[in-house]
Amino acid sequence: MKRILVILALVLAASPAHADTVTVGMFTPSAPFEGTAARVELTTKLAKAVGAALGKDGIGRVYGRAGDFAGAVKKGEVHVAVVDARYAAVAGLAGGTVVAVATRGGADSASWQLVARSAKSVLELRGKTLLVPSMGGREGEFVRNAMYGGELGKDFFAKIDVAPDTASALASLALGKADAAIVPAGVDAPGGTTVIATLPSVPDPVVVVYGLDDAARGKVAAALAGFQGGGAIDGFHAAGGDVVRGLAHRMTVAEKHGPMAVPDVHIGIGDLVAGRTFSIPRADVKQFVAPPR
Repeated sequence: MKRILVILALVLAASPAHADTVTVGMFTPSAPFEGTAARVELTTKLAKAVGAALGKDGIGRVYGRAGDFAGAVKKGEVHVAVVDARYAAVAGLAGGTVVAVATRGGADSASWQLVARSAKSVLELRGKTLLVPSMGGREGEFVRNAMYGGELGKDFFAKIDVAPDTASALASLALGKADAAIVPAGVDAPGGTTVIATLPSVPDPVVVVYGLDDAARGKVAAALAGFQGGGAIDGFHAAGGDVVRGLAHRMTVAEKHGPMAVPDVHIGIGDLVAGRTFSIPRADVKQFVAPPR
């Protein structure tokens, strides 16, 4: 009997949300949460706020893998999502609408940093292994283009490896499983490592709404504006899809072409008149003389 109850509980937990509930999902591998428990706590608090605004029960769910989150969205199991802007830039919005961007320390974007074990500059990392928090794909393009503007070749790093999240990337770096890691600024570098470069800013996680009408989206936006979190996400600012499109554009650097070769052409007068005959017809000079008065 006990086994049957456990199985039933698992089935109910996995079943789609009912019409009288709203589900808030979170997939934010790069946000510098201290761990999964901190993510669950904030998501649960946010789900209650959103649910209250819509007059429904709020359910919070945290996803650790891009595939699991994408599958839940496809099944209609997520109504409001807090996702890495990097993930949204790669995977798209899947029919959702961006209504807000998260803030940390009052800012809705943050610079990133390059943390290394022994190197003192990025040039010393040629042929080394780099770690970056997961974003569901195209991590290499994020590093080379969004972070370094296309200045690093595809073969600069021996390998760009993926960590489940920022905390895992730094922990693996401390254990010597990589030579360097690129993570958001504001997190402490582990012992034996050093921040050797500050990199461009990246938008904080965005809030995407799925399957809700304009009135409901407005209520969600109002709930987000008044939300007070803490730590990795302390609140939200109103925003639109430009946040995601801008980052997606940065990840695709335009192909660089060398300067156009212009021939150094020198043409002499002799070359212009060669083979030609020129003559000046004689004129009667009297026609240029004024008659006497």
